[in-house]
Amino acid sequence: MLYNIQVVFGDYFIYYYLCLKFRNMQFRLLILLLVAITAMGAHATSDLSRLEEVLKQRESYVDAKETRIDSLKRTLYRELSEDDRLACYDKLYREYLTFRFDSAMVYIDKAEALLGDNASYVQKSKVKIHRALSLATSGHFSQAVDILRSIDTSMLDIATRSELYGAMEWTYGVWAEYSGNTGFAKDYNNLSIAYLDSLLSVTDNGTPSYEYHFADYCLRNKDYEKARNHYIKALKSTPQNVRLYAQAAYGLATAYKELGDKDRYREWLINAAISDQITPLKENLALQQLALDIKTNEGDLETANRYLKYSLDDAIFYNNRLRMLEISEKFPDIILEYQDRVTAQNGRLKLYVLCIAILLLGVVVVIFLVIKEKRIVQRSKQEQTSLNTQLQHLNTKLSQATAMRLKFTGLFMDLCAAYIEKFNRFQSTVALKLKVGQIEDLTRIVSNNARPTETELREIFITFDTAFLKLYPDFITQFNHLLKPDKAILPKKNELLNTDLRIFALIRMGITDSNKIATLLFYSPQTIFNHRTQVRNRAINRETFEQEVMDICAVVPDDNDNKP
Repeated sequence: MLYNIQVVFGDYFIYYYLCLKFRNMQFRLLILLLVAITAMGAHATSDLSRLEEVLKQRESYVDAKETRIDSLKRTLYRELSEDDRLACYDKLYREYLTFRFDSAMVYIDKAEALLGDNASYVQKSKVKIHRALSLATSGHFSQAVDILRSIDTSMLDIATRSELYGAMEWTYGVWAEYSGNTGFAKDYNNLSIAYLDSLLSVTDNGTPSYEYHFADYCLRNKDYEKARNHYIKALKSTPQNVRLYAQAAYGLATAYKELGDKDRYREWLINAAISDQITPLKENLALQQLALDIKTNEGDLETANRYLKYSLDDAIFYNNRLRMLEISEKFPDIILEYQDRVTAQNGRLKLYVLCIAILLLGVVVVIFLVIKEKRIVQRSKQEQTSLNTQLQHLNTKLSQATAMRLKFTGLFMDLCAAYIEKFNRFQSTVALKLKVGQIEDLTRIVSNNARPTETELREIFITFDTAFLKLYPDFITQFNHLLKPDKAILPKKNELLNTDLRIFALIRMGITDSNKIATLLFYSPQTIFNHRTQVRNRAINRETFEQEVMDICAVVPDDNDNKP
């Protein structure tokens, strides 16, 4: 309220200053109109700000109410008379009536059980009225009406009769509201007005309750001016943190709506919503209507959706099925409109993005042209550095490969020289034996030299094994990775390669014909075939084993490895 006074006072100060500066009467009227519009806008904004502050404290209001309820519950643990216990049950029922349906029913049941069969008709009727009112508030209208109609009004005192009429008026009124445009709605509304008239007849004139119900009666009969006046009277002496204030504020908002005063309608919807929150009431309507008003008049779908969600949370908390259904029917309209707005915004956003993209493209082109030469220079330096590094690496590899080729050539030449020398000796021996006619000796020598001696074979294999393992130093390890874990093949202590490894070493070098392998290793082709088959049976992948062997990589040794 203080904020509103400050805003309006500030606006009128500006108006006074401008009127002194500009003495033209038409201009003064224009300024006054602008100031009035500004003041009304500030007032509406401040009301919503107050509501937002209250909504931020929703949980604290609920906590305060639950603390109050817990205090009442602790009273029940004391030694109480039947009347005091009934009074406590009644207080707890009233606390829960518009807060939590299930809990309200619990204390109605407790009161009914405590009264028993010996209670008076009035006491039993009060419990019935409370049960019916709770059922009606949660949307169980027909059950509520059945209970209320079973009560004989002639046997009730004035206070209880007032409660009965109020319950009947409330039940039929809300039932008419939920019936919508059906034919039943009119009948229920007429019944509600009739019971409202009966309620007024037993309510003390001049009390806030009477003013509220009379205003409601005028509103139902479309006398909106009178309804407005009596709602205002009811509100004057009613605190904002009680249910009657929330009801009267909502009724006053409805009267202003029918009178065409949209600003006042919004103002009192906000006041009603604030009262709902601070009381707090979980059975409320003002926040829903405010959400729809904001959506319709301002198009603020985000706020409208948030307010409806608050209302839905309250309905779920209270366990009001019909209120949940009512709110859920309002959500799709907001969601669809929100989707349409998002689609339109996306269209504009795409246009903005396209324009920005074109501008950015121009900037990128300029930047590209500016830094292009610099990148070329940097790239040239990097390429030169990379080429120098690669060249050094290639030179190193070339030196290593040359050293390896020289070593392997040396081994090959030693082997060839040994066989040439042996061949020359054998040739000289053969020529000498033929010359002297020693045919039998010649035959014996040829038979003995049909294959190399064990010593010669060992030298050949050592030479081959050494040369091969220089080229494939990890051959044995990689070869055994292709075999099953428990089927590894390893050379003996003084061997470089055994027969199986040597066969597959030749296969790795590209010699796959068993006949050629047999010739090189001085075995029969069948022996070579048997060895190959046995080793393949040890392989993890038998079908692709020999191809995997041929894929074993050679390693060019470092300079430190080029030893004899």
